[in-house]
Amino acid sequence: MTGVQKLILGYIGVKIANFPEDIVLDYIEPNKLLMKLKKEAAGFSKQPLAMQDDRACFEAWCLLIKAKTNKPELEIELDVEGITNASYPGGKPANGYMGKFLYRILKFSEQYTMWFKLAPTLEALKDNFKIYLAGHSFVANEPVKEAEEDLANLLNMGLESYVAYLFCDSESAKRNILALTREAIVGRQLPVGLVEGSKASGKELFAGEEAAIDFWAVDENTINVYELKSKKPMLGIITESFFYSNYVYDVFISKSLDHGKGSVEIEDGTYRSYDKIKGNKGKQVKGIMLSNSNRKGWHSSLGKPTRNEIKRIMNANGMFGAIQYEFLEYQLNPLKIGEYYISK
Repeated sequence: MTGVQKLILGYIGVKIANFPEDIVLDYIEPNKLLMKLKKEAAGFSKQPLAMQDDRACFEAWCLLIKAKTNKPELEIELDVEGITNASYPGGKPANGYMGKFLYRILKFSEQYTMWFKLAPTLEALKDNFKIYLAGHSFVANEPVKEAEEDLANLLNMGLESYVAYLFCDSESAKRNILALTREAIVGRQLPVGLVEGSKASGKELFAGEEAAIDFWAVDENTINVYELKSKKPMLGIITESFFYSNYVYDVFISKSLDHGKGSVEIEDGTYRSYDKIKGNKGKQVKGIMLSNSNRKGWHSSLGKPTRNEIKRIMNANGMFGAIQYEFLEYQLNPLKIGEYYISK
């Protein structure tokens, strides 16, 4: 954190241990915080950053600042360094990172319009993206194989893949930690790719098979979208949950990316219970941020009172309950070297 960042955050009552030096802050009286990202944080670069990276997860930083500030009327304006109207003149975004970023600023500025704004150039690029969506249809990527089930392979893939399997395989975890009904359908690794027109076009709006939701559940009239962390405290869990929840709502409930425009086709598929989420009768998406409460769980800035305030702010999104968010905890317990079990 730079000295200037520390002074600005302190002035608005935000006490946090660290803030990315790559995100430039400025303050305009009486109540406006300016936040400027580097190009790579928004996909306007040949070396783009993942949205959960501390330098790119603007939603998480905005919500954290709003939760901690002593200025309830604080407005946050987002910008990207060095962009012009020519940075995105319209059409399919240059890469999947840019596509995700444009989708995220569209949704975030729309849902938190009372306090989140876009700088004029970024607003113009968002409008170009809306025009693009309105003129095209899209196809969602369906799973092409079952999710891995071998525990040794899952551990090699990463601890979160292993823990996601435990949640989906354990009836006790489903009931006692996730509070799902016995009729709930669960699945792992839901792809979040979108292709313009048809699969044959190869024109990806978002990344394809390599990008996936950790696990999900269809429970009565709600689709739960779980973003899981295990011994990996990241503020970016908030950004991931926001993006995935909006994606699931738009693709599987609204079936359009922008209020009836940018229609989405969902192809048939049975791998990973895809037919169950495709055929859901849900009316609500719940984005659940799930982290272990022991063994390096939540990010240091996400104490329980802060999580509760972020949840309150996130749920005041003008969606009339269609998308809601929640933080949930579990215990990650060592069973033997390299293996774990989960409990409440």
